Amino acid sequence: MEDEIKRRLKKLKSIKVSPPTQMQLRGGMQERLHRQERINYGKKVDKKITKLNNRLSLIQKEKTREKDREFSDDFKSFSISSIEPLEKFNEPVFRRIRSKRGFF
Repeated sequence: MEDEIKRRLKKLKSIKVSPPTQMQLRGGMQERLHRQERINYGKKVDKKITKLNNRLSLIQKEKTREKDREFSDDFKSFSISSIEPLEKFNEPVFRRIRSKRGFF
């Protein structure tokens, strides 16, 4: 599971969201919609990265707890991992506004 999370993180970190162009900053409604879509796409990528980083840190904490429990012989108990399984990986998709909003 840890390898899968690292693979997903690598894939998400390789995505580069380009900054808005000058035309989008000064343009009309269509450029404004393109800028909004680009910003929302960047937010989705960042949100998924932070979620995966949190899950990876939880897994690493769980591993250190298990190691500590192995070294203490006087208290051995069966522990159930509190980490829920991974959901299907849907990479964020940058959509074109024209087809989405009905321009042209």
